[in-house]
Amino acid sequence: MRLREVPPPAADTGPQAVAMLRIPYDTAPGDLLDDVPDVYLSADLGRVGTGQERMVLLGGYRSALQRFGEGLPAGALHVSEDHGAAFHSPLQRHISDFLEPTLDAMTFHDPRVPVHSCMERKALTTADEIRDLFHRNPTAPVSVPHMIGGLEDSGTELGLVLGPAAFGTFQNASFPVVHVESPDHVFEAMTAVYDFGIELPSTEAGVAQ
Repeated sequence: MRLREVPPPAADTGPQAVAMLRIPYDTAPGDLLDDVPDVYLSADLGRVGTGQERMVLLGGYRSALQRFGEGLPAGALHVSEDHGAAFHSPLQRHISDFLEPTLDAMTFHDPRVPVHSCMERKALTTADEIRDLFHRNPTAPVSVPHMIGGLEDSGTELGLVLGPAAFGTFQNASFPVVHVESPDHVFEAMTAVYDFGIELPSTEAGVAQ
């Protein structure tokens, strides 16, 4: 199944977009959008810069994002020209509806390794929780601090960020993080395991499970 197979929204009211905005760190991201129609919090990327601000991604109709930006200081809101979908927002409901029969028909298993969600600060340990994560992913906002906080709660010793990413948002973790952006970086990641003195579990135990 590919995203290009998803039918367009039944009621398309214009092009969608995502936008980037820095806000004071102690400001609740959702408070900014209480009275803003058709603009939603898509992602909280966490603390940035000197630590006094957080970076958030907003999703919505492009016209609504542009109107919202007009009420902010010049240049504060950057509306992306590269993304035409309001990721992790209610505007992606058509994707959730399209995926629902497939997800309901799939067999999910309890994960062998706990999955830490970006939607809340908790470890997902059951098949039903994993299924729910996939159901909510298109339309619910995500939070890097939630994920990092959950990993910290579980005693994580090393994090690996796989593929292209805004790596700076992961550097606020209490554990070291290595960016594996290409196959060339795999060796660096494996070296980091030994550099930080991390003991890996027995492979025989993994096979037995």
